[in-house]
Amino acid sequence: MDHAPSRRAVLGGTMAGLAVPLLGGTPARAAAAQAAGPIGSGWTEIFSGYSVHQPPDRTRHTYDAATGEHHFWVYDTDPSTFPGQDSGPRSELRFHNDYTSGDAQFECDMKIGAGTHRMCVMQVFGGATSATAFMTLAMNTDSINYYDSTTQIYAPVYDKYIRLNVVHETGIGKIHIFVNRQYRTSFNDRGAATHYFKAGLYGRAGMSARSDNYLKNIHIYRK
Repeated sequence: MDHAPSRRAVLGGTMAGLAVPLLGGTPARAAAAQAAGPIGSGWTEIFSGYSVHQPPDRTRHTYDAATGEHHFWVYDTDPSTFPGQDSGPRSELRFHNDYTSGDAQFECDMKIGAGTHRMCVMQVFGGATSATAFMTLAMNTDSINYYDSTTQIYAPVYDKYIRLNVVHETGIGKIHIFVNRQYRTSFNDRGAATHYFKAGLYGRAGMSARSDNYLKNIHIYRK
């Protein structure tokens, strides 16, 4: 199912430039209360629209127009959305923000259900040496990790909203991760390709029997 672009208000201003890796201030106590706005300056919000990818003949995504909240859930017994091309079942948004150059930034408030394990909750698709430039997986360590490694990006994450910003600088091949507007870490992007963002749930081998994820206040920026 495809969804046309929708206007979403951008609240607040921008943060200091990315040259300073650690942003000052006190970590937010509630990400949902933070004003939306990109990390860094010079960004323009785009409204790209998205497609919903779900298991065939099943409903695994709902959207509450009153709250702006997307709910994704999958079971480990769900069939593949793209047979022969999946590592597991998925319920996710594929944003139509395709790009090959410049900088792109994804922002959302995310709440991962307790027990969700080995599930990709956000990815930057496209890489020269792999299908993706970046993936972060929810793990049963109550954390989001770099792919399915033991490299934790942030914890704890279960049953509470966090603000996630993912900044991709294609010119230098780097992806920077911020949680609750605090810099966490950076990774190489695995090479030039056509990139776009995906978010929700995408199962990996050994995934939990049921997984849940909630997203709202989604924004995409370019410069």
